[in-house]
Amino acid sequence: MMLPTTTDVDVTAPIADELKQNLRVRRFLLASAFSVLYLAVLLVFYSQGRIDRHTLIEAHAIVAGLIVLFYGIFRLRLNVRFADPSLTAWQLMAAISTMLYVTYHAPDTRLAFTPFFFVGLMFGMLRQSEMRLAVLGTISLAGYALVTLIRYARDNDAEMLQLDVLQFVVIGATFPWFVYIGGRIRRLQHHLSEVSIKLESIEERARRDDLTGVYNRRALLVAMEESKLKADAAKEPLSICLIDLDLFKRYNDEFDHLTGDHVLRTFAQFVQQGLRASDVFGRYGGEEFVQILRNTTQAGAVADAERLRERVSALEIPGLPSIGPLTVSIGVAQYQPGETIIRTFARADEAMYRAKALGRNRVEC
Repeated sequence: MMLPTTTDVDVTAPIADELKQNLRVRRFLLASAFSVLYLAVLLVFYSQGRIDRHTLIEAHAIVAGLIVLFYGIFRLRLNVRFADPSLTAWQLMAAISTMLYVTYHAPDTRLAFTPFFFVGLMFGMLRQSEMRLAVLGTISLAGYALVTLIRYARDNDAEMLQLDVLQFVVIGATFPWFVYIGGRIRRLQHHLSEVSIKLESIEERARRDDLTGVYNRRALLVAMEESKLKADAAKEPLSICLIDLDLFKRYNDEFDHLTGDHVLRTFAQFVQQGLRASDVFGRYGGEEFVQILRNTTQAGAVADAERLRERVSALEIPGLPSIGPLTVSIGVAQYQPGETIIRTFARADEAMYRAKALGRNRVEC
């Protein structure tokens, strides 16, 4: 018996697609584990003489075959060709068909049909719409009724028919409520996802500097503390660069504040283009910026700062009147285990002011 799996909304980025596919495989394996539980329940029925050996072996063979089949489809990525890459409906129908086959040959296992039927629907209700779930459930109930009629025509067992009808009535009466509640849960999940996305967007905007779009002072302080904790735990080096735009006041004084804003935005975007994936960069305030270099020694940070200083000196800002090249003074400090990250930042700040005192457009540590 196979149970349907669910997945999240598809995305287009190749890496994200691979993550989604891996998630589908993991959820499929979870559904497979539940299928194995169904087989374990059948073993209990077998121990009580409620299912014959031949049907039990066939049930195990069917479940094993379906697991291998669906696993191969997922691993070969054939599932992505379908509208629902999770193959929810296909897995649900495979699960119901397997249970109906077992119920036909071993009527006493109908006791297990009801709970496993609803658990199968639970796996699918977060992926399928209410209408589609209702259709799949109705098809399943129709299959149960057909199995009941065929077995009665074969055995002419009125008592067995009565029990089958009673179970059919119970499932038929509770199924619409299950679909209704499942739809409510699905809508609630959708609303929660929307709220979560909005909250993440608000939180991200709160971490960004309004002018330049890079991290703001509050976000930088948090990032420095987190980087310190990571460095302590992993015994890795950590360095901080404090970057100040030289003679920035001249842009505001000789032109206007809009020109100064343009310089800040251009500089921030320029620096971001050369960052490593592990680096954190943001505006601390005014014309001061901070770069956090994880797993980087002081020597490595100085070399990185020198490259940045040379790149900035050659930077041409579009639409800016020529008043000389834009230069920066950079102070570098490596975190020393046991000190506060604010102390490390203060040492970088001292080095930056020393760079400005020694003539600007230089790196000090």
